[in-house]
Amino acid sequence: MRLAFYLRGRKVAWAFGWLCEIAAALVVNAQNAGDDVLGVRIDTIILEGNKRTRAELILRELEFKAGDTLALASLAETLERNRLRVMNTSLFSHSTINLQPLEPGNRLAVRLWLREIWYLYPMPVFELADRNFNVWWTDFNRSLKRVNYGISSVHLNLSGWADVLRLNLNFGYTNRYEASYERPWFNRRQTLGFRAAAGFSRNHEVQYVTRGNRQQFASDPDLWLRQRLYAHLSLYWRPALLTTHTFTAEYHHNRIDDTVAHQLNPYFFGEGRTQQRYLSAIYRLVTDVRDARPYPLKGWLIALELRQNGLLKSDDLHLFRLSAEAHYYRSWSSRWSLELTGKVRFSAPRRRPPFNNNQALGYGGDVLRGYEFFVVDGLDFGLQKTTLRFCLLDEYLYLGKWIPFITHLPARVFFALHHDTGYVNDPFFAAENPLCNRLLRSYGFGLHLVLLYNSVIRFEWSWRNTGGGGFYLNYNSRF
Repeated sequence: MRLAFYLRGRKVAWAFGWLCEIAAALVVNAQNAGDDVLGVRIDTIILEGNKRTRAELILRELEFKAGDTLALASLAETLERNRLRVMNTSLFSHSTINLQPLEPGNRLAVRLWLREIWYLYPMPVFELADRNFNVWWTDFNRSLKRVNYGISSVHLNLSGWADVLRLNLNFGYTNRYEASYERPWFNRRQTLGFRAAAGFSRNHEVQYVTRGNRQQFASDPDLWLRQRLYAHLSLYWRPALLTTHTFTAEYHHNRIDDTVAHQLNPYFFGEGRTQQRYLSAIYRLVTDVRDARPYPLKGWLIALELRQNGLLKSDDLHLFRLSAEAHYYRSWSSRWSLELTGKVRFSAPRRRPPFNNNQALGYGGDVLRGYEFFVVDGLDFGLQKTTLRFCLLDEYLYLGKWIPFITHLPARVFFALHHDTGYVNDPFFAAENPLCNRLLRSYGFGLHLVLLYNSVIRFEWSWRNTGGGGFYLNYNSRF
């Protein structure tokens, strides 16, 4: 275990005595633990810096409690692993954890110091409407018409229980009005939580078909070509520290203009429909053992999702989907690490789905690097990614008073090599989309910039086995 101290002048003698107290406590605790397994008894846990966040919430994230005995051989790893688990709540920008002797007697405490993030974000919205930055920059010539703007108010820790209240009023490319509230726990055992959301959006432009694996859009400044009304209610059950079960009910009511349904693509909702209404039920199981969720270096994650779109006979959509994904991370040293990820999806029944519900690769996080400009639609898909990373920088940058509420900026820079593989099965719409029903591969290198623990910017150069490639910029944040 590494202990870092700043020793100046008379503090040398005090620090030496403090170290001796810890050493003595470790020896006594180890002897009391028995001869078979050397351990350290934790008498209490001291939390500092959590001015708003409830102590019960923080203690719930730890794998030990006051009175437990921790194995001496793995003590440093245990403390660091639990520090990262608290950071994974996304409520703190910085933290330290160490042992502290208590008076009187040879007793020990775990001291966890935390710096809370700024929780209230009433701010203007300026976001791209396209799938990623590269599409907006190249395909649409950086057009400001494809930008959403407005006002967003987000409170990340409303009552101190990590609950999130979000209100969005967005205009521009998409008019979106949305409200959501999420609370990770509401019962005494802190095993049950929920999320409720409702919203309405509308667009003057809509993707009505895919040709050559490129999105084709129809636009009319005088008509709302697409409108969406939706409501979600999710219940979280977290019986174990690292496993979460989520049960979700959704309602969707989508509408498109007659021009889209009757002229441009009668298969948009199917059979020339202008409306699509349906209820959905989703079950998702996640076991997450990663050290730092925004950019993990160690651990693994497994997720399973069952989704049934269409619960009533009168629903306009009946489509079942099963998806599973796995992520594995391993570090060989403080600089070298490996990331392996994979995801598969299967759909039923095996008949032609509406175009609106046939998305596969290229949307959300299911993207092959190097294929950012393309979408590959289909019933089923498989995706595998490999990334070898080398840490170039891991520092806290002092900003002084340049940015309010942030005096020290955590920053990490990685050099990365990547190789991705994917396949999409599309039995119905593949004639005009040559990337369907074939093996897709890409490879390349890049720089990954991790800021504020939660934000990742990737500068990457990628090449495709189908020909071509180039430079791509991607950004994601958990705020």
